[in-house]
Amino acid sequence: MVLEVHNDAITEYLDSIEQTIKELQDQSGMSNKTAEYTRQNAQKSIRKYLETNANYAQLLMDLEHIKYKDKVTYSLTDIAKRKDATNPSYIIQSWLRNVNTLELLCLWEKEHNFDFNFEEARKLIYKTKEPAFTLTAKIWISSTNAKGLVSKQGKGGGTFAHHEIAIDFITWLFPEKRYELSKMIMARSLMQKV
Repeated sequence: MVLEVHNDAITEYLDSIEQTIKELQDQSGMSNKTAEYTRQNAQKSIRKYLETNANYAQLLMDLEHIKYKDKVTYSLTDIAKRKDATNPSYIIQSWLRNVNTLELLCLWEKEHNFDFNFEEARKLIYKTKEPAFTLTAKIWISSTNAKGLVSKQGKGGGTFAHHEIAIDFITWLFPEKRYELSKMIMARSLMQKV
């Protein structure tokens, strides 16, 4: 099954191969039979790749349509609206109350942000044990100097995250996406053993 969303990329890829085939025919005398075989083989390869990686492609497509205008961050608010259109901020706060989420955010910041305040992050992680603990993206950012999350007010505002963080949010919010990701990882693991 060829995923329609990839049609432009597939066309561009096949056009590139077609251009290469024409150049080879002109320069080295590639036969028409060999050229046709190469075209058909390229089409089969791309179809097989898309079929094998359909779950991963679907996860990427989920992210693709929620990109914010800067193309670096993704709207967690828009993702959360798919679950609860009336109160997406509550969903984001619930995700931020999770110890595993905060530890993942710390790992991301450790790799990408030299100014991250780990001491404040540890304090917030400790507070997750308190029943009344609430954490917003704005509090996380201001307390820890985090860069992985962005909180914007006003029109076009919301909570935004870099793609690794957005993938975690999607898989936390939608168990079916987590399951797809697990299957994809297992399939790739099995393919590597062969």
